[in-house]
Amino acid sequence: MQERGVTVVTTSMNFDGPFNSFIASRGLVPMHLSITHRLPFFDGTLDIVHSMHLLSHWIPDVILEFALFDIYRVLRPGGLFWLDHFYCLGGQMNTTYVPMFNRIGFNKVRWNARPKLDRGIKMNEWYLSALLEKPMA
Repeated sequence: MQERGVTVVTTSMNFDGPFNSFIASRGLVPMHLSITHRLPFFDGTLDIVHSMHLLSHWIPDVILEFALFDIYRVLRPGGLFWLDHFYCLGGQMNTTYVPMFNRIGFNKVRWNARPKLDRGIKMNEWYLSALLEKPMA
């Protein structure tokens, strides 16, 4: 990425490890943010935002919606939000999260929901991985 002039900014949580130092040693820009903070970027400036295993049902709905609106805010028109391994309970998918994504205004480019089976099928837990686009207009 660095050879192509692409700047990658990433966040991490430092749980007894120097993860930000590790990230910086790879030529990336490390950032430590709380889920309740606005992203420190101007409106419409990013091409892609990737979230993996962070945004999930454990975040209160109001805070999650705030975070998703902020991601929408920093994406340029046509920018992509890659949501990877969003975890929720089966009943929440269609009653809570699908309407939330629709309210924000993302276009669904790719949407893949599948059961999370590591604790068994009876738990009715699901993973969602999606590629969402901020509309051009």
